[in-house]
Amino acid sequence: MKGIVKEKTYGKYKVLSLDNNLDYLLTIRGTLKREKNIFAGDYVVFDEGNLTIEDVLDRKNFLIRPAIANLDYLIIVSSIIQPLFSYDLIFKYLTYANSRAIKPIIVISKIDLVDKSVLDEIIEVFKTYDIHTYFISSKTKEGIEEIKNLLKGKISAFMGQSGVGKSSLLNCLDASFKREEGEYSYALGRGKHQTKETILFPFNEGFVADTPGFSSLELNLKKDEIAKFFPSFDRFYPDCEFFDCLHIRERNCKVKDSLNNNVIHKIGYESYLKLIQDVDTFRR
Repeated sequence: MKGIVKEKTYGKYKVLSLDNNLDYLLTIRGTLKREKNIFAGDYVVFDEGNLTIEDVLDRKNFLIRPAIANLDYLIIVSSIIQPLFSYDLIFKYLTYANSRAIKPIIVISKIDLVDKSVLDEIIEVFKTYDIHTYFISSKTKEGIEEIKNLLKGKISAFMGQSGVGKSSLLNCLDASFKREEGEYSYALGRGKHQTKETILFPFNEGFVADTPGFSSLELNLKKDEIAKFFPSFDRFYPDCEFFDCLHIRERNCKVKDSLNNNVIHKIGYESYLKLIQDVDTFRR
């Protein structure tokens, strides 16, 4: 039988059969256990009688953090406040998604806590990088229906800091998910961890995953890879004079031209420079 892994639990894997739509709690066949790491989102072949996973099918993509495979969308959730919105962090997440060949989507939460004018700059910045941004409030339910329609028929995972509202958003999408919602700690200046594992839920003819929150992420990319995968740069860098252009001091750089001509916003470019600088800091 064929199924999709929903979660790892107590050393076993909960798998939804694509043949009869039933859940199975499975172990891994001995030799396969030594060969494969199995993630939520993996498609597997399993023996219904022995309750063992016999094979893991080829992935179209995967992430190590959060550990999940075969995504259509990586939903980058960021609160506008508590914890405070950060362009640098979001551009890092976007670069991470691009490097793994996964389409990123930005969702800004807790918009009921600020004046709508605060959101205008965010819309303008990401618009210049060809990234559509969704705005939601789990309290007022604004924007929730739009997210439901976006996720239809797709495999998506929510990613972001602890406390930004990933679990709250899931509960708004479907109250039966009953995800435990975290709180923001003013003393710590960040959200409190609630989700401890990656769990895939069937939703709207597809699947959606809740993932553990985290406050830091190492891209583990080289400078030329950041220059390649930074959002929207693929529109320009093929026309740069140098094939290994880092878009900083090189002549005839189309990324710099787009910046100087206000095609891309300087806020995003400043985040790019910080990512490049972080490579040197990480190596030291």
